[in-house]
Amino acid sequence: MMTVSLAGCTDLANQIDLDGDTVVDADDLCPDTDAGLMVDLDGCADNQLDDDGDLVMNDVDLCPTTPAGALVDATGCELLDADEDGIIDADDMCPDTDVGATVDTNGCADNQLDDDGDGVMNDVDLCPNTPAGETVDTEGCHGGSVITWGDSGYGGDSSSVSTQLSSRVIDITSSGWTQGWSGPQERAAFAALKSDGSVVTWGGVSYGGDSSAVSSQINSGVGKIYSNWGAFAALKFDGSVVTWGHNDPSEGGYGEDSSSVANELTSDVVEISSTFAAFAALKSDGSVVTWGDDDRGGDSSAVSSYLDTGVVEIFSNEHAFAALKLDGSVVTWGDSNKGGDSGSVANELASGVSEIYSSYDAFAALKTDGSVITWGFNGGDSSSVSTELTSGVVGVYSNALAFAALKSDGSVVTWGNQGNGGDSSSVSTEISSGVVDIFSSGDRYDAEAGDGSAFAALKSDGSVVTWGSQTGGGDSSSVSQDLSSDVDQIFSTSLGAFAALKSDGSVITWGGQGGDSSSVSAELSSGVTHIFSTGLSFAALKSDGSVVTWGTPSYGGDSSTVSTDLSSGVTWIYSSTGAFAAIIEI
Repeated sequence: MMTVSLAGCTDLANQIDLDGDTVVDADDLCPDTDAGLMVDLDGCADNQLDDDGDLVMNDVDLCPTTPAGALVDATGCELLDADEDGIIDADDMCPDTDVGATVDTNGCADNQLDDDGDGVMNDVDLCPNTPAGETVDTEGCHGGSVITWGDSGYGGDSSSVSTQLSSRVIDITSSGWTQGWSGPQERAAFAALKSDGSVVTWGGVSYGGDSSAVSSQINSGVGKIYSNWGAFAALKFDGSVVTWGHNDPSEGGYGEDSSSVANELTSDVVEISSTFAAFAALKSDGSVVTWGDDDRGGDSSAVSSYLDTGVVEIFSNEHAFAALKLDGSVVTWGDSNKGGDSGSVANELASGVSEIYSSYDAFAALKTDGSVITWGFNGGDSSSVSTELTSGVVGVYSNALAFAALKSDGSVVTWGNQGNGGDSSSVSTEISSGVVDIFSSGDRYDAEAGDGSAFAALKSDGSVVTWGSQTGGGDSSSVSQDLSSDVDQIFSTSLGAFAALKSDGSVITWGGQGGDSSSVSAELSSGVTHIFSTGLSFAALKSDGSVVTWGTPSYGGDSSTVSTDLSSGVTWIYSSTGAFAAIIEI
């Protein structure tokens, strides 16, 4: 019944239509309809209705009959997931995933991915970090077998791990020192990195040849191996570090025990440097962690506040470290007499340093303005040539006891131990111009070996000029004619001999042990592509994959016991002070 007022009017509630859609408010289920829109009997326009319940209003819903519960896009159309992996087809980069397989955000399972691009899918790839272009086996691994020769105390005998070295080796690192090289003691070891991230060790047990104590930690995930004279440090892909090595308490530690900083080495390490007996790890945040012999840089507490951020690279000699910071400043620690204390040149090292070089016990910093700052012991005092080092230097080279700076005009400036290359006055005219590169012998100092360091300058015309210790290769007069042209590169032993590789693939040698290659001269007349060395011997790799050796027989100069293995297929050679290890392609 209609209600009428005393004035004869019907109830206002039945006449009000606030949104003007012709459906009175009392009957309007959608009271806020936009003006001018067509509505249904309930007063609702399409932009107020969602007939299929997919949360997309009818006016923009291109698929108005979507099944209940289906996922839809912005147009109201069903998002399909044909392989039911939880990733809709439109976003699924791997649309045919096996039912139940775990997928990534792109809808791909491990059997559909090949992250390292080696042709072997992730689910069966035992070596997931293969470099581009490497040939791999069915399990996604590359690398070769290893053949060793030389002194067994330096890693020349790998028979105890021959099975483990029969395949997949991609890199080899050596520990070891020169002092006592003439004796029978174990003084070096090798650590082979395999493409599956595992490590195999052999050689001097006390110098890292025995890694059994950490075997479970280095059986996978290792990306690179570092060493000093008595220990190894393995950097894993997760940024953690594992150490092992020297275990003779009578001679002190070499950094094999990193337990004191273990918590700091669990992640984020990107690079490791070493002195004779200590390590320094650079972390991704620019901080530095050190351990090992306190006197040789294992203890950095005195400069810890300078090493907590901003470090970009760490340099070292055998006794001290020098950290280069982002602002071009340098922080040093270690043996104060051998480069660990740079207080005398602190102002010069406060900014502008771009690179740092080292001798056995000194440092030389190259600044962006081409000047050089030095400190430490042998080569640490450059005052006699200071005016020549104020500008124009483009590179600095060193042997154990001296430095040589190459200037932009092709001239060379030298300082340090005079008898070992610091005095170049005898060849000053020859190195006043035209020098393009400098090489050195005797990069490791040994009191037993005596003087044995020299320099060899390669000139733009392919000729070579030498100076320094005569027994270390400073006198090349016996082969001067052969060195007058066409030399491409020069190699050396760590205790005093040179080998020049010429553009025709031939080799010329001179200097101390290893300097006489007459016994293999015919084999070195052509085809050599690279030369490797121990402390007292050389090994030449030829283009046909064969190897030629000479020098002290027991320190790698005699490879007759493995000559058949070295007749072909060798891809690279590694060395300790007294042994060689060759990787052979399989």
